[in-house]
This record gives sequence, structure tokens and C-alpha cells, in this order.
Amino acid sequence: MSGTLYAAISGLNAEQALLGVISENIANVNTTGYKSSSMSFAQMMQQTLSGGTAPTATLGGTNPEQVSGGAAVGIGAVDVNMSQGSLQTTGIKTNMAISGHGFFVIKTPNGYAYSRSGDFTLDAQGQLVTPQGDFVMGWMAQNGQLTGESQGNISPITIQPNMNMAPSATTSVSVNGNLNAALATAASSTATTSGSTVRNVPVTVYDSLGDPVTLNVNFSNPTATANSGTSWTVTVTEPPSTTALGSGTVNFSNSGAITSGSTVSLSLQSTNGSATPQKVTLNLNGLTADAAATSLSGTAGGYPQGTLSNFTIGHNGVITGTFSNGQTQAIAQVSLANFNNTAGLLNVGNNLWQQSANSGTAKIGQPGSGGLGTISSGSLEESNVSLANQFVSMISAQQGYQANAKVISVAQALDTTLVNTIAP
Repeated sequence: MSGTLYAAISGLNAEQALLGVISENIANVNTTGYKSSSMSFAQMMQQTLSGGTAPTATLGGTNPEQVSGGAAVGIGAVDVNMSQGSLQTTGIKTNMAISGHGFFVIKTPNGYAYSRSGDFTLDAQGQLVTPQGDFVMGWMAQNGQLTGESQGNISPITIQPNMNMAPSATTSVSVNGNLNAALATAASSTATTSGSTVRNVPVTVYDSLGDPVTLNVNFSNPTATANSGTSWTVTVTEPPSTTALGSGTVNFSNSGAITSGSTVSLSLQSTNGSATPQKVTLNLNGLTADAAATSLSGTAGGYPQGTLSNFTIGHNGVITGTFSNGQTQAIAQVSLANFNNTAGLLNVGNNLWQQSANSGTAKIGQPGSGGLGTISSGSLEESNVSLANQFVSMISAQQGYQANAKVISVAQALDTTLVNTIAP
């Protein structure tokens, strides 16, 4: 009966191991990014009583005869289910979930690891980290420019809370709107229509230090031309000085469309230590001159220095900062990694995986490219454990355990009967 007992004991051990896998799945039903496991059994080595015979002319063939040689069943494999879990909105912008394939790349004291759990936060130095303090990896922007994989090796992502955006000097100014063509008959540099001053359009520009400078774009001397159009003198000054920083003549057809003089070159001088002279182009292509009332507005490029006030994370993993100067700029991009065989990854705890000999090497890329999934900011991926399936598996394992225990009980009873028969 020893063979029967050993077979039943192997069954007990196998079912107990299965219950261990099931209990771990159930325990992690609310663990962010957890991937459930399943176990399969394998029949163990059999004792061969007869290897079987081939048919002959006088006798048919016989099949092999095998019985359990002791342990009848063992663990065949423990497989990880890498299917995606549901996404849960958290509203925390540093929380991230991957929609599709891929893993976040994490730098730990023991090297790179990979995770589906995006429960990230910023530490005191602005570094994007896991709950254990490990670094989230990606590409840092250079002067607001991201080139992703072509930029080189990944590095820890940092979002400094006091990050500054360098100022940008103005290189172009535009004046848009309409000049009242009827004023051409008056030939007056101070004529007004509907309360709008013809000759003075204030525009704020910025020097190389980001300091604002107010310019006046003056339109004067409106005169009629031979083609029934109009001609205007354009002069740009920096009040209170009346010295022209640039001037020109802009001409319009009888339909009010601009015909010449659409740009004026300006040369700004400064005494505050900024780069000088500052070359600026005045663009007048947005002007018309017809019978409508005068209405003018000016815009300029450039901006002052700004301080980071907020940031967002896009589906492509790009972290974009919003600055106090109203500008936006790329700060970094989160990287993702994938493997030829994700089921071959080694679970090292804390929602982390490491590559193994059978997973293949990590292929790192940008979210949304090369088969990698996209990122949802403000969300977390839930566990993919199905409680219903786990309870069904648990009932099956329990029944298997009870059946093997019953076999042991019956075998013991048979042994007792045999002993009592031999030695009454």
C-alpha cells in the first residue's frame, strides 16, 4: 500500500500548493498592478510493468502496463496572467496607468526593474519615485526639446518645483486691424475715428533678459494715391523717447488690401545689460485700409522668465510644464519597456519584475510607439484577479485535497485489515 499512500500524499502536496497560489491571488485582489498566477499539474514518473508488444501473425499486440511508482502528481507550471486590469481614476496626476503593452522602467539599488504599478509621487527633490523611493526612468528635455529614444540613455525623471523657464527675446511684432481710408483726405497725423487713435498702437516686447519694453507703433500722414488707394507713414518709438527705432511707408489698394511696405525693420537699443541692438521685424500683413472705422491691435512674440506652476502628463508620456509667463514647455518623457516573453519575467516583490533568461531583454521605447501602450495620467491599473474564478478554483482544490485525504484513510484501513488478517 506504500505506493498508494505516496501517490495520495503527492496529491495532497499538489493541491496544497494550488491553494497557496489561489490564496496569494485573493490576498492581492486590491493590489495595484498585480498579475494573478495559475498552476497546472503534471503526472509524475510511472513504474513500467510491461513495455507493450507489437502484433504478430498469430497474436495481437499488447499495450504498455504502468502504475504509479510512488509520487503520482507534481507541479507542472506556475503561469502569470499578464492581461490588463481595469483602470481606476485617482485624480492624482503623478499616478499613471498603461493602456496596452509595456512596463514602467524603474531604477532600484539592484539595477533596473519593471512594473505595471504607476503609483508614483514626487520626492523632496522633485524626482518621480515609487512608494519605495525607486526612480522612474525616462528622457529629460533639453531646453524644452524632446527627442525620445534618439536622445540617448534613459535617466531618472525630475520635475523641480522651482523650475525656471528662460526668457525669450522678441523677434517679431504684428499689427492687425483696419485703417479708415477716409482719413487720407484729411492728411492729419492726429485724426481719430470712433474714438480710436490712428497713430498710436502700444505693443509690449521683451529683451533678452525677459524685461518688458513698451513700443508705440504710429500710423500718420494718410494720403490718397494715384490708384485711389491710401498711403501711411509707419514710425516705431519707445516712449518717452520720440527717436524712431524704425520707419517705413505702407501702401494699400483701392480695395483696402496691402500692396507694399508690409514689413518694417526695427533696431532696439537697451542699457540694462541685455543683448543690443535687438533686431525686431514689424509685420503689417494683417492690416487693411477701407471705409470701416479704424480698429488696431498689436501682438508680439517673446516672453519673460517663468516659474513652473503646473504640469500635465500626456498619453505619449510627455510631461509638459505650464509656467507663470503663460508658456508651456516639455520637461521629460516617461519611457516604457516590453519583452518577447512577459510571462518569463521574474517577480521580485513590491510590484516589480526583472528580466530573466527566458523573458528576453528589455526593449525600451516611447509610449504609443513600437507596439507599446499609452499612458493615462491620474489613473492606476487595478489587479487582474477575478474573485469568481479564484473561488471556483479554490472549491476544486479543496475537493481534490479531500479526495486525496480520503485515499490515505482508505489505504490505512486496508493496511489495518491486512495486518489483522495475517496476525489475528
